[in-house]
Amino acid sequence: MIILKEREMSLKIKVLEALSRRLPASHHMLPRINSDLGKNIAGFKGEESLNYYLELLPDEEGEFYVLQDIRLPFKEHHFQIDTLLIFPTFFLILDAKYMKGTLEFDPAFQQLIQKFTENEVDKTITYSDPIIQVQNQLTKFKSWLKDYKIQPGPCESLVVIANSRAEIKCISHPNLVKNMVVRNSGVEAKVTDFTKKHTKETWDAKNVRKLSSLIIKKNEPVTFIDLEKDYGVTSDCILKGVQCQKCHHIGCEKAFGTWLCQKCHHTCKEAHLHLLKDNKLLIGPTITVSEFQKITGIKNERTARRLLLSSGLSYSGNTSKRVYFL
Repeated sequence: MIILKEREMSLKIKVLEALSRRLPASHHMLPRINSDLGKNIAGFKGEESLNYYLELLPDEEGEFYVLQDIRLPFKEHHFQIDTLLIFPTFFLILDAKYMKGTLEFDPAFQQLIQKFTENEVDKTITYSDPIIQVQNQLTKFKSWLKDYKIQPGPCESLVVIANSRAEIKCISHPNLVKNMVVRNSGVEAKVTDFTKKHTKETWDAKNVRKLSSLIIKKNEPVTFIDLEKDYGVTSDCILKGVQCQKCHHIGCEKAFGTWLCQKCHHTCKEAHLHLLKDNKLLIGPTITVSEFQKITGIKNERTARRLLLSSGLSYSGNTSKRVYFL
């Protein structure tokens, strides 16, 4: 197995983590933000757990290549591929789902019904059918390849249930569900079946790397999360201040060359670096000395400028109008 593009933690997870740190406990959207954060982290862990099982895949028919977390332009939109495997004889798209409880697949009505108990409360959530989703990914990917005059050859797709404790049930079209849905531990057996099904070599190592270079070049990760549109959060809602890295209290003060937490008295010389990272995620990619003073509470302009310079940030402009890039 050769991984040509590795999976990275999504911008959405990073933004939601920063939001969970920087919103008042009383903010009405915080429960939803924490819920979305938990779902996204679970999904990321589920996708990550695939790596172990991919390492077990057979390579007797030839080495295979892996590209993870791909987002490609398609017409006026984009489409996402969790994991793309390129074998000498076929493509395989995997869409991992890390979900708990009982998962009832119902392709007849294009839905997946999740049932679980949380805090002693029974819950039921209905999602779009992941089988259709992964099939759509495959269809769009094949169309994308043809736009670049590339014939995809044989292609397959699977929905992978990454939570080993989830119970899988089928409401309709049992053969479709059986063929398209697999636990992560069952990926190896499915790939073995596919290698027996597809025996004519389509891709050699040279062509795979050429194709992979094109995919990586055209990959367009999400670079912006509209917090006001998605969660009704504006910059005025974001808590200012340096956060203690021990007790998470926001409001550390600069004292004797370090940051002192007013709650637990923990000290940290580089606590402001975490604030700058949060500011980049939640406010914007640049900052001035005066803006830095406002969010940290530093009154001395020279001290604020020295901290920004020592943070290793690049900048443009002269001293009085300098803009630092986070």
